[in-house]
Amino acid sequence: MLDVQAIRQQFPALREQYHGRPATFFDNPGGTQVHESVIQAMTSYLTRRNSNTHGVFETSRRTDEIIDQARRAAGDLLGAAPDEVVFGNNMTSLTFALSHALAHEFGPDDEIVVTRLDHDANVWPWVMMAEDTGAQVRWVDIDMESCTLDMEHFQSLIGPKTRLVAVGYASNAVGTINDVKTVIGWAKAAGAYTFVDAVQFAPHG
Repeated sequence: MLDVQAIRQQFPALREQYHGRPATFFDNPGGTQVHESVIQAMTSYLTRRNSNTHGVFETSRRTDEIIDQARRAAGDLLGAAPDEVVFGNNMTSLTFALSHALAHEFGPDDEIVVTRLDHDANVWPWVMMAEDTGAQVRWVDIDMESCTLDMEHFQSLIGPKTRLVAVGYASNAVGTINDVKTVIGWAKAAGAYTFVDAVQFAPHG
């Protein structure tokens, strides 16, 4: 049986009390509480190895080693090669960077499909790119009974003009899992890019 209390004890933030009561943290997308080992690793780095990268001195070499190890670990988790892993400030920043990089490929005759179930981080970078390029935004509705995407409506929005489909794997708001494999198939058939926000999916996959 899972010892929930033993697990909670490994997260220092969960020991805190507010107004004499233990806290429950619901805003995990805005900053998840971290395990004791994460705090120890960050403290060790900041006190013993803190440095810029690609230098010729020892702390810089150690920093490069840590980044390489992190890329390998992330690759193992995601089923990707280490050189396919990119780190950034957060999902929103990375998505904006990618949307800016892709913008030159889009124009007024193109369509971008986004969903009403997604986190803003996977919506507004694409909406703003559409505003800059003249591309049209198509919105996928939610199936209110299941709090998942309306797949019939989704499929109807993908066509010859579709250039990018942005979809979340797991909803950060309600936790439902979307049929991303099917969506990717539709996008590929239309010759479109697919951008999957899988930030909230890691615990489920």
